[in-house]
Amino acid sequence: MDFRSLMKALSSEVNLEILAVLRTGAFHPRELARILGRDESDVSRRLRQLERLGLVEGRWERDGERNVRVYSLKVEEIKISFEPEGIKANIDSRPFYETSKVGDDVPEVDTFVGRREEIELLRKCSEGVVVIYGVAGVGKTLLAAKAFPDSFWYRVSGVEDFEYIAWHMGRFLNSRGYGLLLDYMRSGQREEREVFELILEGIERTSSVIVLDDVHKCQDERLERLLTFLAERMKRGKIVVTTRVKPNLGTRGVLYIHLKGLKPEEAYELALAKGVKMDVGRFAEVYHLTAGHPLMLNLTLEGLSREGRIVKDNLFEFLFAEVYSALSSEEKEMLSLLATFDDPVEYEAIKRLYGEKRAFSVLYSLLRKGLVERHEESYYLHELIRSMVGRFSKPNPKYLLMYTDYLLEKNDPASFLKAFKYAVRSGEKDRIKLLTEIRLRRFKWVVNDFPNVYMKLLMEAGDNPYAKNEIGHIHFQRGFFERARKIWMEVKDELDGIHLADAMSSLADVCMELEDMECAERYLTRLEELMKELKDPEVRLWYYVERTKYEFYRENLEGALESAFEELKTLRDLEGFPELEAIVRLHIGDIYLGMGEVEKALSYYDEALRIAENYGLTFIKFLAYIELGKAHYYFKNYPKAVEFESMAVEYFREIRNYRHLVEALGYRAVAYLGLQRPSKTLEDGVAMIKIGQATNYPLSWGGYVFMAAAKAMLGEPFEEYLTLAKKHLSDNPYLYSAIIEELSRVFDVTKLQQGAFSERA
Repeated sequence: MDFRSLMKALSSEVNLEILAVLRTGAFHPRELARILGRDESDVSRRLRQLERLGLVEGRWERDGERNVRVYSLKVEEIKISFEPEGIKANIDSRPFYETSKVGDDVPEVDTFVGRREEIELLRKCSEGVVVIYGVAGVGKTLLAAKAFPDSFWYRVSGVEDFEYIAWHMGRFLNSRGYGLLLDYMRSGQREEREVFELILEGIERTSSVIVLDDVHKCQDERLERLLTFLAERMKRGKIVVTTRVKPNLGTRGVLYIHLKGLKPEEAYELALAKGVKMDVGRFAEVYHLTAGHPLMLNLTLEGLSREGRIVKDNLFEFLFAEVYSALSSEEKEMLSLLATFDDPVEYEAIKRLYGEKRAFSVLYSLLRKGLVERHEESYYLHELIRSMVGRFSKPNPKYLLMYTDYLLEKNDPASFLKAFKYAVRSGEKDRIKLLTEIRLRRFKWVVNDFPNVYMKLLMEAGDNPYAKNEIGHIHFQRGFFERARKIWMEVKDELDGIHLADAMSSLADVCMELEDMECAERYLTRLEELMKELKDPEVRLWYYVERTKYEFYRENLEGALESAFEELKTLRDLEGFPELEAIVRLHIGDIYLGMGEVEKALSYYDEALRIAENYGLTFIKFLAYIELGKAHYYFKNYPKAVEFESMAVEYFREIRNYRHLVEALGYRAVAYLGLQRPSKTLEDGVAMIKIGQATNYPLSWGGYVFMAAAKAMLGEPFEEYLTLAKKHLSDNPYLYSAIIEELSRVFDVTKLQQGAFSERA
């Protein structure tokens, strides 16, 4: 093994993240990219590099008419030995359970003085939640970075909500071997209590330390509720919070540190570290005015040595003005650039925006003067400095669009959302139009994965019709169908091209959800016209997705099947959406099952399962298990049905997806009846009812029907269970009838018929 190449590869945190995720299973580069929030081409390049080094193993898997490359971890331990003839790296396959991934953007700690008592307190504390609070610039971030250098670091920007932060926690915990939170978030589930439980379980299992920096910027109350929840329960892990405002988390399991200015001796230590010498009287005057505030001390040490005087009123502004006046024009331009953004800006982006030849020396000078801060390879201004720069110079608007272009080249969801934020600030309507088209084509899952963050950005765009069209999608995903339809009706006449086609597709979809099939048909007709006019494969896909649903709702299974095959063909042409391909195959299987062609249904369920396994689509894999169990149940292969449904039950229970858990429990319950094991059916019936009591999900009450059948099979009274089923399903008589119909495949329902709803009901 090439030792230098190996060390270079392992020095990259992105590569370490990839290796950590591959510990949990085999993945296609596309799904790995989604999990890591990175560009697929970058992930593919890194995988090939890691494969050449022997760390990962790629294999070809058949996916329909094409082959796909799937990667898995090849080694789990590397030994480095120092031999007389040189350094050697040897591979060992013994189990290895720790990852060296430490987190995102842990701040650099170059000059750190004092805070010895706080550091000692932090290192010894046993509380699960640590809160470091104090005024801006007092050193909260630096203290947390010094005390917890091996933590996962998340810097709150103010745009994100709780779900966005939870998604990033899920990515980190997945890299530590705990994948359930990420699986839950990827599946579209967002139940607050379940997310809390999964975060707790993940932190405890991995003994992780997570730092949430600048929590005062997050306006989502759920984050504070999470911290209260964790404080009372965490034993092995830790959450560290920095904030300007002390949160009310109670006293149990929380350590509060109110950070104030440096002590006099610590402040003098800082002066010496900066190479500044003062007489005692002058230093005492400076310390008295600054109260040991580190940022103000830095400015004082930088500026007052030239001016020789101290202005007591508006001290911070005076200090900054003194320092700013002494800066070169290049330094002022760099400050103006960084003040344009409220996120750290990558060095590569700065080189593009500012100029590659000058960037490094100017940044270094500003770092030395304490005006710029650094997080790994990114640079930013403290909020106090940024606000002051805005008073002395106006940011150049060209930077907004240049940085937007840079971010879009990164081709990952997080960069897309950041690009959208700055595009909105630019006020360029055409840029919003371009970005929403990019979302439709390349980042389809943003409205599912980060709906609240995206909604906040869209709202800032005001009456922009392209942004409003996207808001309609978020309302639709949340089940607010009337609200979504109203928005799409308002904006459709202001849209053109692919955006108009998207609105027509969306209106057809929402009309079907509202059971207005006449309305749906009108928009489908218009969408078909646009499909022929635009000749865009994306629009063609939308048309056939809606056509399949339309024909299925009208119980025209042959028409639905024909349209579904067109969906599949179009997806193959687009080559980029394996999750959608797997879902379409599941739908085709459902159509065949509805037509009574169980063998064909099984074959398509198997294909969906293979795609899910090839691409690391865990959620889809277990959906396929439910469908396979259902098909085997129809085949009267009850042992196989129980096997598949049992795997699905365990997974959906772990990720707290109760909708699919109930479905899997239901099919397992009737399969147990087919195996003449009514006691097991009783257990599953009880489990379904408990879910119904917690969620009121309608299918859950089918557990009473299955319990009634099990009691009848055991020769015991069953009528009370049937009465309870009818009571809870009184608003869903068709669902009750469907449950009875499924039950009739394995059980003589004659005894239960008297409890069924009449046609009149």
